Amino acid sequence: MTEENEVRVFSNGSQYSDWTASNCDRCKKAAPLYEDSTCPIELALCEALLSCGKVTQEIANRMGYVDQGKDVWMCKEVEWTEEWKSEVLARKDAKVKS
Repeated sequence: MTEENEVRVFSNGSQYSDWTASNCDRCKKAAPLYEDSTCPIELALCEALLSCGKVTQEIANRMGYVDQGKDVWMCKEVEWTEEWKSEVLARKDAKVKS
C-alpha cells in the first residue's frame, strides 16, 4: 500500500466502534474471530486497527466512505442479518402504532 493510496476513514477509536457496531455487527458476513472473517472490508479494518489506522482507497470506496464528516454511514456491502431485519421492522411497527 502506498501512502497516496491510503485513507484514514475514522478519526478515532469511538468512531470505528460506532461504525462497526452499525454495520459489521449486523452483517451476515461478520465473524466473531478475525481469522474467520470472509469480508475484505472487515479484514482491512482489523488490519488498520492494528497498524497505522489506514485502509486502501479501494476499501474506503467499497465501504461507502465519503469524506464529509459523518461518524457513521451505511456500508455499501452490508448484508443485514435476519435478526436485524426483524428488529428494524419491529421498531417501524412500534412507531406506526404510537
